[in-house]
Amino acid sequence: MDNEMTQQNADGVLATCISKKNDKTPVVFYADRMNFKGETILYSDVETIRFASSHTAYSLIFETYSGICNLRLKDGRKLKWRTGSWGFLGIHSIKRKKELYSEFFRAILATVAKKIAADYISQIKLGGTVKIGGITLTPTEISGKHAMKSITLPYSEISGANLSSGNIYVNKVEKNRSAFNGMPLSVDNAICLLYIVNSLCGVETNPDEAAQGNA
Repeated sequence: MDNEMTQQNADGVLATCISKKNDKTPVVFYADRMNFKGETILYSDVETIRFASSHTAYSLIFETYSGICNLRLKDGRKLKWRTGSWGFLGIHSIKRKKELYSEFFRAILATVAKKIAADYISQIKLGGTVKIGGITLTPTEISGKHAMKSITLPYSEISGANLSSGNIYVNKVEKNRSAFNGMPLSVDNAICLLYIVNSLCGVETNPDEAAQGNA
């Protein structure tokens, strides 16, 4: 496989991700860092993550696809990873680009997002407050909006968070329904809510299972 998220190999590589066929500058993921287009980036130096993807079909004949990840570093620099294609509906290249995006997403979720989330979790457990998009998390409760109504719930009433159709949902224990409005992955560090909410609710986050919600 061109991209693979596996256990660490003898060289310490967790995953190697390409954005196109014969990519000369793949992104290589390690336990604490990645090689991004030839530059070593520590996960601890990444401040925000944003994802976006779009797929458009025209008259059931022509289609376009684009998958993008934007990273902002703590020194203010910005990094962008992108894949995409266009052509007649159903051609192999579109399907392959979707696979490349999904594999890169899974690698980021299992490494960079996990590191940023761990820092947020530590901050909350020490008594701090974290705000991501429209969600605010404290050591005892979580607040946000459901439709236009602002609500606050204790973690005892939250079953965890999941990813579906490119949006993060925080779910209530009761009937496992969404407690708040879904948050798109285009919001800074929305992806980190998977780890943060699940950790505070005592639920384990499996990156491979979670990533299926962004397929």
